[in-house]
Amino acid sequence: VQGVLTLSAPGERFAPDTAVMLLELARRAGIALDNARQYEQHRDVAEALQRAQLTELPDTPGLALAARYLPATHGLNIGGDWYDAFPGPDGSVLAVIGDVTGHGLRAAVIMGQLRTALRAYAVEGNGPARILTLLHRMLRHQQPELYATCAIARFTPGEPGVVWAAAGHPPALVRGPGGEVRVLDAKPGIMLGVPVPHEYEEHHEELPAGATLALYTDGLVERRSAGIDAGIERLADALGTLGAAELERLDAAADALLKPMLRDSEHDDDICLLLCRTAA
Repeated sequence: VQGVLTLSAPGERFAPDTAVMLLELARRAGIALDNARQYEQHRDVAEALQRAQLTELPDTPGLALAARYLPATHGLNIGGDWYDAFPGPDGSVLAVIGDVTGHGLRAAVIMGQLRTALRAYAVEGNGPARILTLLHRMLRHQQPELYATCAIARFTPGEPGVVWAAAGHPPALVRGPGGEVRVLDAKPGIMLGVPVPHEYEEHHEELPAGATLALYTDGLVERRSAGIDAGIERLADALGTLGAAELERLDAAADALLKPMLRDSEHDDDICLLLCRTAA
């Protein structure tokens, strides 16, 4: 039973044609209610699964971390966006962000598989580029119809810089201690899972004390009304205008960074943001 529909006839009873029409109306209303209920249930399960994969960020001496995840504001657009950060076997810290193509429960499941495999490859001592190469092979063979983007940044204590690699992911941004922002625009490798062999490359970027690295998924910078390049420029401007007090409290900085990017309050895709700030 989906509900009860109560109607009153203008006379003693409804005319036969009217009764048939009302029965059909009630039947269709019941189907619509059942579909809506299943739709919401599917979305809730996918979102719960996705949020369960977003673990707490570790306490890392010399490196502050803050992250935000926002599901799409409407539609069944729960996707495969994720972030992660964890210590490596050599004492380094790996910061990760990624996005599985597609939406719904399947994308969330594949996201969980990639996240788990990535951690396993990292524990074996692989660097960012090698991890992406292994993930690419795994996705090609196990899920040939799905693709993903990913970026990995490795911070090593005592080394004033970051080693990073990307697979088809939007470029990271770096804010210097003086407020200047630059794009890490080295050409990324192909998306994970594309049906061709590929070896990913590592890049090194100097990071002065007090620098902030911003990793994000395309839902933050891509809108139907404007291209992704315009969104990246807006994000860079917002990152450059953050105050010193906000950056000292990186969670506040993450919220302040999202505010100008989400002025329309609606977004068709999930959003992940991961900020990494070296100690001043």
